Amino acid sequence: MQRMVPAGRRVSSCGGAIVVLVMGLAALSQAQPAAGDSREKAPPQGVTDLISVAGGGEIRGAVVKRFPDGSLDVAVQRDWLETSAPEAAEVLGAQERRQTKAVMEALAKRLAATIAPLPESRTRTLGLLRREADRVDDWLAAAEQAADRDAAARSADEGGGDRPIRPPAARRGESQFTLLRIAPKLVKKVRPSGQDAQRIARWAWSERLEDVEGRSAADLTKELQGRGIDPLSPPPGLGDRLPPLPQDDREWAARMALVEDALGDAVAFQGFGDTVVKAGEAEGGLAGLLPQLGQLLGGGNGALGGLGLDEILGGLQGGGLPGVPAIPPATPGGANPVGKPAEKWLVSARAQAADGGHYRATRVNVDAANGRAEVESVFEVRMPDGSWETIWREVRAADAARANEAVVERITADERISGLLQTIRGIGLVNEASIMQAIRVGAATSTAQGEIDTAFNDFRSRHVQRLDGPPLRWDGRYGSPRP
Repeated sequence: MQRMVPAGRRVSSCGGAIVVLVMGLAALSQAQPAAGDSREKAPPQGVTDLISVAGGGEIRGAVVKRFPDGSLDVAVQRDWLETSAPEAAEVLGAQERRQTKAVMEALAKRLAATIAPLPESRTRTLGLLRREADRVDDWLAAAEQAADRDAAARSADEGGGDRPIRPPAARRGESQFTLLRIAPKLVKKVRPSGQDAQRIARWAWSERLEDVEGRSAADLTKELQGRGIDPLSPPPGLGDRLPPLPQDDREWAARMALVEDALGDAVAFQGFGDTVVKAGEAEGGLAGLLPQLGQLLGGGNGALGGLGLDEILGGLQGGGLPGVPAIPPATPGGANPVGKPAEKWLVSARAQAADGGHYRATRVNVDAANGRAEVESVFEVRMPDGSWETIWREVRAADAARANEAVVERITADERISGLLQTIRGIGLVNEASIMQAIRVGAATSTAQGEIDTAFNDFRSRHVQRLDGPPLRWDGRYGSPRP
């Protein structure tokens, strides 16, 4: 559906973004501070991405995605758009409201279809789905009431009455941002902001500071610091402040897999290198570091004078250290290159996941030669066509320099590990400095695993609190919203 916008602009919807199709964006120039405003004036760039468009206008916001054809998805604060181009914003807003209504109607149908086959024993999952279904029903009812009010307002306009001034988006209950797709022929130049400026902008938007797009980094920094915020620290995600966007079957499958992982049956694997086993079958706690210590202290197969620590562990496994898993070969980590066969550890995890439809796998890659390790974790989902896709991946380095001293002490005090170290020292195969280096890398690995667990829990929580957003994107399919 298309509709003419004042000044010759025309819009439609595509993939959730409101699409600006033709020329006439000159009205989208930088909003100037009100008369008498003593705040420092912004430099040309400010803290936002700046998109110069054909016709002499500019758009200030955050570029969410660049498409191969040159078009852009740009998240723009709704209040800035309404100040800079009120006529265009009104028509764009009407188009967005129609799209959002369609999104919510589709979500209501999906929720009903998902709830119907679930047994009542799935209380936690059903609780979330039913709460969401109630929320969507309430939203649709409120939308009908809002449509009636808009009709009354239009009638007042036609009758010569005064329409009340619209309050800011936050007070109207609308999302803070809207998503514009700028056609390639309109994009004249893109000037991205730097990393520090991006962080300042995101913190300022998060705090809903006034006129973020029209103020300098120094001015915004001063106000943020006055609120006790370090504007250069990692900012919060603001994807939940976009309007609800359409979800295809792949995105819905991924979101439901996250719900199942959080509230239903979690499927998890862990291991070293190319070898992963179901969590609970491998040794847990600090004893799970034993294979890593073995790899760091000697690669086996004749290393270090004909006897490696993997052989030592293999011998101890039948005696003093029951239950210690055999040491798999070390394999360097790295993301799957596009179009390349899946990595061996993921192939193994997919086979073990069987009919689960989703899993999380975490492995440690040991670099024995340099005394380091790397922790890598993924969450994969089987798509409706039967293929597996990685929708989340995190990698953290585990270096001796990052070791937490308290964790080092816990490792050395652990009964099983201290037994291994006593045996190693008795044999005299490895010097004390190498032993302590391996322990410190083990401590750093434990810390990295905790950080990765926290990162995944945050990611999962962010995408299951509401089932209409924030957008769930992966593999560069759209790119996670940066605002």
